Amino acid sequence: MPYRKAEHIAEQLRERILSGAMPPGTKLPSYDALSEEFGVSRPTVSRLLNTLRREGLVTAKGARSVYVAQRLPHHHRYYWVTSEQPGSLEWSRFLATFLELIESGKSGLPGQVEALVGVDGRANNPSYRRLSDAVKQESAAGLMLVNSRAMYQLPALQAEGVPRAAIGAALPHAALVSLAFDELIERACQRIQAVGQRIVVMSPHADHCKAVAERLERQGIEAGRVRIMHCAALGCERITQLLFERADRPDTVFVTDDNLVEPMLLGLQQAHVEPGSVHLLSHCNWPRPLGLSEGVEHIGFDVREVFSASLLCFEALRGGEQAPTISIPPRFLAELTQPLSDS
Repeated sequence: MPYRKAEHIAEQLRERILSGAMPPGTKLPSYDALSEEFGVSRPTVSRLLNTLRREGLVTAKGARSVYVAQRLPHHHRYYWVTSEQPGSLEWSRFLATFLELIESGKSGLPGQVEALVGVDGRANNPSYRRLSDAVKQESAAGLMLVNSRAMYQLPALQAEGVPRAAIGAALPHAALVSLAFDELIERACQRIQAVGQRIVVMSPHADHCKAVAERLERQGIEAGRVRIMHCAALGCERITQLLFERADRPDTVFVTDDNLVEPMLLGLQQAHVEPGSVHLLSHCNWPRPLGLSEGVEHIGFDVREVFSASLLCFEALRGGEQAPTISIPPRFLAELTQPLSDS
């Protein structure tokens, strides 16, 4: 049977289920009845039903009894989507924390969450095919889209449809879950001003370096008390070692990106400096703080809150409301709404 006809039949059955014409738990017509209705063979009916079963729309009981699933994927299946790939240069601890929570079943969302990584828009890309099918078939309760240039260009996301939340920055047809990084910079600067005399700020991001420098200047901290180090993870260890081998070594370090924490701690080790002898403040992605046992203080965004905010966005969009914008605030350890032991 031509593929288009088979897909057309599957689409008709899919529409009956998703529209509610065949509610959850409904027994589908027999193989013979479906074969007669659509004018196809029993093996073809079997293949069509297998397709619907893989999509989570039907379940089989026994050899020939097929029922509409009690929990449909457009009610309980969510996709977290990123164009980045684990192990790539662009893969960050922010993304890794999402993936860890998803794989451990601790996202907090009321259903199944599937991670689609390396989505690039190519037809032969497995993750992109899953995304395209979910949008076309409306077989998802929501899409969490990690903002990137690639996301703007994905054909599957050009039209409205499945509720979606853009994480980090706005995307078309999506609610926005943003991270209040300006507030994080402000609060971190207040903290290091209160505890430090000789302050070093380390960041791989030029805009973060500039923002911290401007904020500390507005707070009235003399320029001679502050060193701004624009450095990547590669090289951070050596820079830290050199800084702490000086006679005027810093007493306070603020790291704006937790990808620098591990090399910074190695640099302290190379300089024979105990972490507890210097105040270390780092951005982090809760609930995965790095260096907690070494005495590092943390301020960052709780990824569990991003999941919760995305769910609120999905519910609002399904209710016909305007796409909301939710800002996630930075938190110190004592301010977390969920303890680390729950993750």
